[in-house]
Amino acid sequence: MEQNNYALLLKEQGNYVLELDGVYWYEYQGFIMPAYLPHCQPKVSLETATRVLKISGRPFVRWDSDFNGVETSEWWYILKKGTWDIENVPDKKKRWMIKQGIKNFTTKPLTYEKVVKLCPDVASKAAERYKGRSIIETEDVLVKRTNAAKKVPGVLEYIGCFEGEKLVSFSENYIQDNAVWLAIIRHDPEYLKKYSSYGLMNGILEYYLNNKKFKYVLDGSRSIHHRTEFQEHLISVFGFTKEYAKLHIAYSGLFGILVNMAYPFRNFIWKLADKFHNSIFNNTSAVLKQEYIVQACQKIISKMRL
Repeated sequence: MEQNNYALLLKEQGNYVLELDGVYWYEYQGFIMPAYLPHCQPKVSLETATRVLKISGRPFVRWDSDFNGVETSEWWYILKKGTWDIENVPDKKKRWMIKQGIKNFTTKPLTYEKVVKLCPDVASKAAERYKGRSIIETEDVLVKRTNAAKKVPGVLEYIGCFEGEKLVSFSENYIQDNAVWLAIIRHDPEYLKKYSSYGLMNGILEYYLNNKKFKYVLDGSRSIHHRTEFQEHLISVFGFTKEYAKLHIAYSGLFGILVNMAYPFRNFIWKLADKFHNSIFNNTSAVLKQEYIVQACQKIISKMRL
């Protein structure tokens, strides 16, 4: 069985991790999913997922299949492949903004010591911008993450964006099989007007695609829980693309019953979530959106069998 260093790092960081039938799983936002970047995820059977559900005691298990194997789907990942070249940016104004970001800032990998010392202040200021809707990476949190990374080297990296000696932005990046997931990006809002976000992303793409020749830089999967235009920004400006897959879920008995009962009222619940923005409506809305995607993916499977 091949060792999964990403899963080992997650466990060292204090996450719930289990291994069953050669597949590693971990808890993410209260549910269980495989501990792999999308191109690494092994084939998962419903039987294995159901056993993971029972062992973990969580409300549902989520996994996907056929990454980059279907032409279109309601489930996708946002990623950038190939080399990065500013001159390929179609919008002249956006090219100028990226070049301003390069002119005003420098980007470079951060040592773990620098991460612990400098990143908490940026994370705190980023959280102020989003009025408490952003998690703050405190010094204690980052000490725990970086200490774990020292025990499982080669998985966790940080890229920083500097004005002189001052850190103004950073990304927290997880590496697996020559690809990288940008799990966290934080900006001090004071420097955004000088295009720090453009400078950071340019530095990330230069480092991972042009210098290290990685297979891709991953922003993540389709956003279910959060309302954001960031993914569309990455597509239109930096040339990220949608890579489609199929989404699967196994529910615990009671949770599955609740989802089935609420699903016919999904449109009404989605409207309530848009209007009131509280955690109950937001979480319920996300679960129902997820179920909608799963059912759409099941239709794709049915069509392929005809």
